[in-house]
Amino acid sequence: MTRPRSTLMLLIATVLALAVASVAVGQAASSERRLYRWTDASGKVHYTDALPPEVVDKARQELSAQTGLVREAVGRALTAEERLEAAARAEAEAVRRTWIENTRRADEARVSSFRSENELRAAYAERASILNATLASLQAAIDAQRESLMQQLALAGDAELAARAVPERNAAIIDELRREIINQEQAVLLRAAEQQALQEELERLVVLFHQREAKGLVPAAP
Repeated sequence: MTRPRSTLMLLIATVLALAVASVAVGQAASSERRLYRWTDASGKVHYTDALPPEVVDKARQELSAQTGLVREAVGRALTAEERLEAAARAEAEAVRRTWIENTRRADEARVSSFRSENELRAAYAERASILNATLASLQAAIDAQRESLMQQLALAGDAELAARAVPERNAAIIDELRREIINQEQAVLLRAAEQQALQEELERLVVLFHQREAKGLVPAAP
């Protein structure tokens, strides 16, 4: 049976009215009035429906005026010094991430040429042997310089006991030996750090080698 035209028009009007009401409810919800909870310089807590100009950069909470629930927490604005510190931290983090990525790529390039773990370890054992020899040579030089320094100090002590001035050449040799010993000791520390870094690199590459091996990426032995 065909509905009368007036009935259809009534249905259409009802649907439109419901749609408009739904939009209005949504707009009302989105524009719900808020309250602001903030604390002044003396520690007193305030609840206002608008923020005073002097506290717009301060920490605050935005609450629903209907429910009293916190809708959003806003931290205070950073000071110029804090912004600089945050920028420095972000830059340092970017540098760290870049270093990690570069290290990963370098490790991939290093390990890709080895066909077995033994081959990889042998290559690093050779490098470690060179570093060990360098450290032994540096230590021998330090021992010899210390012996020479003790001799020069003894000569200077004899001169002082005899109430004589320490010869200029003797004093110059003592100063030079002390500088050389300091330089050699710094070189030992540097080579020891290289030795530690080499061992850590080897352990890292062994792990990476096994990962590549599991994926079938290790070149076959001839």
